[in-house]
Amino acid sequence: MESWHLESVGMARCIKIGAFGGLAAGLVVFLGYVVASWWVCTTLRECPAHWLPYLVIFGIGVGVLTSVGIIAAAVLHCLYRMTRVG
Repeated sequence: MESWHLESVGMARCIKIGAFGGLAAGLVVFLGYVVASWWVCTTLRECPAHWLPYLVIFGIGVGVLTSVGIIAAAVLHCLYRMTRVG
């Protein structure tokens, strides 16, 4: 029983690291999207009336990349456990 607990703790730590990595990647990518959108909007004569669409895309993008980070970390952790020697 102790072995299962240690493995679940390892998986939880791995998922937290994946979530942090995905969140960091999402913030970098979609902050770049927001800045590029702002830059393009400042060069146009007319911009959208609200920033809500940009914030929705930002939120969805960060959420998706965080989820991808969690899934990738879990899959890689499982693959490591299956192929571990010794």
